[in-house]
Amino acid sequence: MEKITDTMENSAKLITELYQVGLCAINNRGDAEEFSKRSMISSIQMILSADALLAMRSGINTLTIYRLTDPFFLSIMVFMLHGNFFVFGPFAPVLQSRQHAVHILKESGIKGLSVDDYLRYREHFPNLSVESAEHIVNCFIKICDPDSKNYKIRNPEDFIVDSVHDTSETLREDRINLLQLRYANEQNFIHCVENGDATGALKYLDKMQRDVRYMKEIGSTIENERIACAITRTTLRLCAAKKGLPAYLIDQLSGQNTREVSRETRIDIILSSKERMVRNFCSAIDEYNTNAYSSIIYNAIFYLNTNFTKELTIDDICNEISVSRSYLMTLFKKETGTSPMNYLRQLRIKKACNYLTGTKKSIQEISENVGIPDSNYFVKCFRKETGQTPSEYRKKHK
Repeated sequence: MEKITDTMENSAKLITELYQVGLCAINNRGDAEEFSKRSMISSIQMILSADALLAMRSGINTLTIYRLTDPFFLSIMVFMLHGNFFVFGPFAPVLQSRQHAVHILKESGIKGLSVDDYLRYREHFPNLSVESAEHIVNCFIKICDPDSKNYKIRNPEDFIVDSVHDTSETLREDRINLLQLRYANEQNFIHCVENGDATGALKYLDKMQRDVRYMKEIGSTIENERIACAITRTTLRLCAAKKGLPAYLIDQLSGQNTREVSRETRIDIILSSKERMVRNFCSAIDEYNTNAYSSIIYNAIFYLNTNFTKELTIDDICNEISVSRSYLMTLFKKETGTSPMNYLRQLRIKKACNYLTGTKKSIQEISENVGIPDSNYFVKCFRKETGQTPSEYRKKHK
């Protein structure tokens, strides 16, 4: 074993600072135990144990980078360089939602480790793709030893199946059955969306997401989930267009999801945004099927329903949906029996009633939350609409 050079030490420190992932030499039991202590949370993570690391150190081939993954889908890369045993990681090639965490802990049979503690533990390790990790390790090797030959990348878990290709009839039949099941779930999902059935649509969306588990390891990447959102958006847009929803409304509903997930880095939030988009499309389709409004009035109502917390004027509505003031006023009155501003006031009072019975927020907070900053004016509007003050309404409906 050669001494760790300044180049090795400085390069390892730089990589750790840039990528927030460890790269260290483990050449004795003390090094191995220190690594295990800061990396492990459960004894089932055998590849991170001191004994396993020391065994790898004495048995791995030179000019080979080994990628190993523990039961929690955290990975390390190990390799020899100038007689020194290096470990890069742990890092998380895939992201996991709470649902993934629940499944993993259940399958592993671990007791005493909560889902929250597990997810907090994983947050200590950076999200890094396998390709990026391989690139970083190869760059480190080339910097430390410019004359070194190219290293091979090996996954020890795949060694015994390197030349085995399972083409059994049973496997083919299983995959065909899974594809048929996915197709059926997709059709049921579309049927539910077109009928405005959010509960049914979300049930089949969950089934579709679970049906593809055979194609990938548990977990996902941010890019995969963004792509999944884009596919779902397209399906929802087609369903909405088929049911006759106005283009403005379709663009608003899908655009909201696009903005929410475009820069999001948490998989749970992306999944929640996708589910919210499904509910919003189903709600819009259900309302459109129930109320035979024209496209212009439906667009106006949607704009009011999604912007009631803001201070709105009739001109704001007209500018948003590109119609004249007089035409909107006439058509809105004809189709709904009221004016746009009366509709807005009724909507705000309805939302306020929900806050009064479902929360402990103050009258001032509620008035601001429904788009009426002046609490005195809010009380006046509320009394006019319900015949009671907000306080009386809350007391009566507790």
